[in-house]
Amino acid sequence: MVSGEISDAECVRRLQRGDTEAFSSLVERHQKAIFNLVFRMLGNYDDAAEVSQEVFLSAFRSIKSFRGDASFSTWLYRIAVNHANTRRKSVTLWQQRTASLDAIETKGDDGPDPVDSVEQKETRERVQSALNELDPGDATIILLRDLQDAPYDEVAQVLEIPIGTVKSRLHRARRALKSRLAPYFKAKRTSK
Repeated sequence: MVSGEISDAECVRRLQRGDTEAFSSLVERHQKAIFNLVFRMLGNYDDAAEVSQEVFLSAFRSIKSFRGDASFSTWLYRIAVNHANTRRKSVTLWQQRTASLDAIETKGDDGPDPVDSVEQKETRERVQSALNELDPGDATIILLRDLQDAPYDEVAQVLEIPIGTVKSRLHRARRALKSRLAPYFKAKRTSK
């Protein structure tokens, strides 16, 4: 059994030598982050679950070609972005624009206040809808940097663009997202 204390790099080396248990450890470590990224890109729970499985299957199949030029997580994010973009292109415009975020759990102490739950759900839906309206590249940068908390250099590696481009595109994408969300939040403030 592969210990959780072994680094990703060591797990990859073991996997490349045929130790398939090492892959289980990698999946366990990264499945939540990959699912969250793909889910935010696609806005559909079932599609995200399927694409996440495809991401790990692709990683397993091509692990021998992984050279370690980037971290395993960066390489995995790149695979996830590619698969999600491919799926996104294959779905109809209607499916792409009507994302359901019902599958996201709401955290609470003894249970969420029903009013807060409805407001949180509405906010998530507005944000997801606004993300879906953005250029897919802009949405991906926001998802990687702001929601996945990936460092700028990792975002640059995943998207295969310079760090300066990441920063300028992120700034532009944030402005676009803010302008799409401004009417909602302005209306929400005036209604209180």
